[in-house]
Amino acid sequence: MITDLLLLLPAAIGLVVLVVLRRRRAAPGAAQAKLPRKAIVVDGSNVMHWGGAPSVMVLTRVLRALEVQGYTPIVFFDANAGYVLSDRYMDEKTMSAAIGVPPVHVRVVDKGVIADQAILAFAAGHGLRVVSNDQYRDWRVQFPHLNRKGAVLRGSYRDGAVVWRR
Repeated sequence: MITDLLLLLPAAIGLVVLVVLRRRRAAPGAAQAKLPRKAIVVDGSNVMHWGGAPSVMVLTRVLRALEVQGYTPIVFFDANAGYVLSDRYMDEKTMSAAIGVPPVHVRVVDKGVIADQAILAFAAGHGLRVVSNDQYRDWRVQFPHLNRKGAVLRGSYRDGAVVWRR
């Protein structure tokens, strides 16, 4: 009996290792193990509305303004963001080309996934600020870091310029 268990032990350990490795590979952001030093999470689906109607131009202006300040934007989008911007689905690669951000720094959440939760979990998990005008009221219990001053950077786009709210 004990010898049978000892024979099965290496197989069981191997199975556990395979499951763990497969989960790591499938995890969002797993391909990018190390974030840039001054990364900041951008709620792209929110920011594209800062000038009123949804706009790639407004979003890219905000992203460039962040880069001028030394930040590296990690941009998240709802699954339907491409339809909002150009009447078609846009994956990470397509969205990346449209906004001038490397594909590894763009996340389009899957249909049915709540983008706010993905944004906030990523930001909390990496200790990053979020750029958005969303108040995230429904998420403050699950993500208490939102209650810290400066956790969310808000702004608008007016008269051709990004205006940050302090």
